[in-house]
Amino acid sequence: MTLDVYRADLGSRTRELLALHPDERRRRAVAAAAAKDAATLWSLTEAYMGLYGASGILASPHTFSAYRTGVGQFVAHAERHALSLLRVTQDEAQTYVLSLLESGRKIATVRTRVAAASALYRALRWAGATDGAPFVGVRVPKDHEHPLTKNPPYSAALVRRVVGTIEEGLLSATGRERTKLLRARALVLLLTHTGLRIQEALDLAWTDLHLDEEDPYLVVRSGKGRKSREVFLSDRLVAALRVTRGLPLRRSADPNRVLPFRTRAAAAKILAPLFVRPGEYDEAGRPRSDWRGCHAFRKHTGTRLYEALGDFAAVAEVLGHADINTTRAYVRVAGTRAGKVMRDW
Repeated sequence: MTLDVYRADLGSRTRELLALHPDERRRRAVAAAAAKDAATLWSLTEAYMGLYGASGILASPHTFSAYRTGVGQFVAHAERHALSLLRVTQDEAQTYVLSLLESGRKIATVRTRVAAASALYRALRWAGATDGAPFVGVRVPKDHEHPLTKNPPYSAALVRRVVGTIEEGLLSATGRERTKLLRARALVLLLTHTGLRIQEALDLAWTDLHLDEEDPYLVVRSGKGRKSREVFLSDRLVAALRVTRGLPLRRSADPNRVLPFRTRAAAAKILAPLFVRPGEYDEAGRPRSDWRGCHAFRKHTGTRLYEALGDFAAVAEVLGHADINTTRAYVRVAGTRAGKVMRDW
C-alpha cells in the first residue's frame, strides 16, 4: 500500500501548493512553463483562482471547467507558434486573440479564453515565475449582436411540443427508459417554470425543496455570486418532483440531490434528443434540431414572466439578477407585446 496526498477537491489541491516552499513553487512553475505542461500550469492557475479569484473556492464548476479549457488552448497555441510562455509579449497575446477570432470563435468565447490566459499569468506572477502580464491591455472586439438574437428563448410552442413528446413516450415506456423520461420531464419543468440556471438545478438538494407548504417553493443556495433566493413552484412542477423522488438511483448517485445528473453535458445528453424535428434533415442528412442549450430555458422563463407581469424588477428577482439591465437581455419584448400593437396599425 502506498500513501499519497488527498487531491479530490479544490481545497486540498490548493493547500498542497501552498505547503510548498516559495522557491519550490517557483521552480515547478518555471519548469512547467518551459515544458508547456498544460496540466501542471492548470493546477497552478486553479490554486490561484481558489485563493484570490473573485469568488475564490466558491466559483462554479462551470467557471473552473471553462478556464481549464482556456489555459489548455493557450498553451497549445504557444506550442504551435514556438512562444516562450514566460516571455510572451502583448503583441503576441493580441495575436492570440486574432487567431481565435479568425477560427470563427464567438466573441463571448474569445473573452473567456482571454480571461483564462490572463488568470494563468496572474498565477505565474504569484508563483514568482515571471513579472510578465501580456494580457493586460489586450483588446477583444465588442459584441454588438443582441443576446436574444444569438440565442433566443425557447418558444412556448416548442416547450409544449417537447413536454408532449415526453408525455407521449411515457405512455409506453417501461424500466430505465421510463425513469429517464420522468427525470427529463422534471428537468424541463424545473428549468422552464423557475428560470434556474442549469448549475443551480443540478445543485438542488431535497432539503432545498418545500413541496408541502401552502405555496410550495425552493431555495437556491448556489447561484451566481453565491446569493440565495426563493422561487415559488407550479403545481405541475411539484407533482413531477414528487414522482422523481421515488425513482431508483444508481449506487454512485447522491440520494440527497434532486437530479442525478452531475454535469451540464449529462443534462444536455438527456434533453437534446427531445428537440429533434421528426422527419426533418439538413443537407448532410443529419436530423434538424431546435436544441440551443439549457440557457434558452431561462430566457423562456424571463420572457413569459415579463409578458405576465410587465415588471423587469420582478423578473430580475426570480432569475436572481443583481442588475436589472442584465434581465433586459433575457426578455424578448418586441416580438410579443409590440408585435400585437403593430398588427393593429
